[in-house]
Amino acid sequence: MMLLLAVVGAMIPLGLYLWTQHKTSTPSLQWPVLAKILGLQYEANPPRMSGTYNGRRVALETAPAGVAVTAWLSAATSLRVECAPKDVVTTRAGLVIPDPVEPIDRAFGAKLLARCSGKTAGPTVFDAALQQRLAALPHVDLVGEDTRVVWTVPAVKDPDGAEGLLAALCAVADGLESFPRGGKTLA
Repeated sequence: MMLLLAVVGAMIPLGLYLWTQHKTSTPSLQWPVLAKILGLQYEANPPRMSGTYNGRRVALETAPAGVAVTAWLSAATSLRVECAPKDVVTTRAGLVIPDPVEPIDRAFGAKLLARCSGKTAGPTVFDAALQQRLAALPHVDLVGEDTRVVWTVPAVKDPDGAEGLLAALCAVADGLESFPRGGKTLA
C-alpha cells in the first residue's frame, strides 16, 4: 500500500508538469489568455491573435516553422530588410543581396546579421537601441518589405516574451516607415 501511495505521489507532480508543458506549447490553450493580456483578439480556427499593439496593426499566427508575427506599415516602404543569425541570412540570400548593416552593438554583431537594401538607410532602421533590443531576444528572424514586417519564431508562450517581440517588431516597422516608397525620406 505504501508503495502504491509513493508511486501515485510521484506521478501527480509529473502529470502536472506535463500538463503545464502541453498547455504552454499549444496555442489554442495558451493564446486566449495571452491575447487578453496583450489587448489583442483571439480567433480559434486556426489559432491567431490580432489587433493593435502600440498603435500598430499586428497579428500572431501559427505557421509551419512555428509562429509568424506580423506588423503592418501605414504605407509601403522602399526598403527590404532582414535580420537573423548570420548563417540564416547568408543561406537565404538570393540574387539581389542587400547591403549588410554595420553592427553598432557588440552583442548584436556577434549573434546577428542585418541587411538593408538601402546602404545609408540601414543604420537608421537598425539603430543602436534596436540592435541592443534584438541581441537580447532569444530568437530573431525577420524580413520587412512592402507594407509589412514578418518575424518567424519557434513559439510564443508568455506575455513578457510576446511584448518584447512585438515592441522590437514595431520598432523595425517604425524605421521602415522613415523610407516610404516613391516619397521623400522622413528621417
